[in-house]
Order: sequence, then structure tokens, then C-alpha cells
Amino acid sequence: MNIIQRNFFRMIRIGAFEQKEQIEPMSVYKWSQLYQLAVLHDVAGYVYEGLQRSKEQFFLHLTDKQWQLWERTVAEMRKKARRADEEPDEFLRADHLTNPLLNKKLQAILDDEQSDMRTRQLLLTIIRVSRHILNEGVPIRQLAELGLYLRSDGHRADFTTLGGWLKTLQLQQVAKLEAWLLIELYGFRKEEIAFAGDKRDKNVEQVAQELIEFTNARARDFYFLQDAGDVFVHTSNGSAMLGHIHRSARYFRYYPSETLTNFFASFAHSLSHIEE
Repeated sequence: MNIIQRNFFRMIRIGAFEQKEQIEPMSVYKWSQLYQLAVLHDVAGYVYEGLQRSKEQFFLHLTDKQWQLWERTVAEMRKKARRADEEPDEFLRADHLTNPLLNKKLQAILDDEQSDMRTRQLLLTIIRVSRHILNEGVPIRQLAELGLYLRSDGHRADFTTLGGWLKTLQLQQVAKLEAWLLIELYGFRKEEIAFAGDKRDKNVEQVAQELIEFTNARARDFYFLQDAGDVFVHTSNGSAMLGHIHRSARYFRYYPSETLTNFFASFAHSLSHIEE
């Protein structure tokens, strides 16, 4: 990671998880880049809280204009406050899988009124992160929400039942990846995450770097479009579509049963953006 990314995650750890860390010195320009990174990944609230808690640190130097920009941004976010379980893109909602067989099993789990509600919520949060990994490649906020849920209510979840559900839905490998991303990026200990497994994922650093790349194209950027009066359909961002193919191939081993159906379902979802 470069210095901007390192301080970016420090701010999230300080702001969201109240960890005590020392920031590295950066120029005014680099603090502006960190602001853009926070807005891009929809974690400006966490980062701003981290900045507030770090005001007395010697190396934190923001101009008055930068503080004002942060304050305006966070104020606007609070006006548009949403619940943590809300998903702006219907396709990415956590209570649905694209693999028909797995989705049938998921619905049976969610329809079981005898199961523990906190454990079901933890399962849905794990699924939400996996959907974003497969489709957008930038689950920074979703990972933070998973970490916050583990810290606040995780101790009351039934991890024996959760382990059975992860096995039924073939989610063990992707859940393990999420656990090690929490350890790598947010400073969690392996002992805090029951589904982390015994061995560290050897690819976690590479995956983490890919997920936080500032220039990473998002899946929503390759929606298919059709200009007025034009009989030809084209993509809004060809490189984003190639990136989606690349991402599907990279994460196939983590969730093979969902990756293929997810790609084709995402393709069909993109076609729905063609104007009638």
C-alpha cells in the first residue's frame, strides 16, 4: 500500500473501531487524495470520525478549506442516512443468490423463524460482502460493516449454526477470505472471527491491494446503453466489463458455485439499462 492508502485505513480503524494509531505525515495534496478515496468507497463518515479523534496528532495537517469540505460532505451524508442493511443496487441485495439451487437453500434458511436472528443477520452481512467482491471489487464499507457487526453483536451469534449455513451455501472459502481481509485491513485478531479458519489465506495481501485500487472500475460502469435513434447497443465502459470478467476469474476459486451464475446474471441485469 502507498502512504495515502495506509493512512486511509488508519482513519477507518481509528474512526470506526476506536483503535489508537499514529498517522504518517502527508502533504495537503495527499490528504485531498485521501478525501477522494473516502468518498469513492462510501466511508467518509468513518474517516471523518478518525480525523476528529486524531486532531491532536502532530502529523495531521488539513487546511481550513479541507475541514470545511469534510464537514459539508458528512452533513450531506447524514441527511441521506440509510440503514446498514439497505442496498442501493437491487441486484446486490444480500437476501438473494444468483445460483438457483443455492438461493433455494438460502431462502429456506431465511424463512426458518426458529433460527437465531443475529446469526441470520451475520450470514446476510457475509453474503453482502461476497456479492460486492464479485461485482464491484470495492467492499471497503461492507467489510467495515461486517467488522462492526462482529464487534457489537458477533459474540451473541451461534457460530455452530453459522458454520453449517456457510457449508450448505458453499460460502466457507469466501467467508474465510473476508475474515482475513478484516485482519489485514482493519486490525482484527484471528481469535475474534470464528470463520477465519486455521491458516492465513496466502493471497490476502494481493486481494486487498486489488480491492482498494483507486482506479478500480466498478461493475455499474459497464451497463449497456442504446443512444436515441441508434440501433446499436454498446457498453458505457469497455474496460470495466473486462475488469468484471477478470474479477470473476480471479475469485472463482473462492465461490465457484455462485461466480458463473453471478456473471451471467450481472450481464442480464446490465441489459436492463437499455432504453426501450
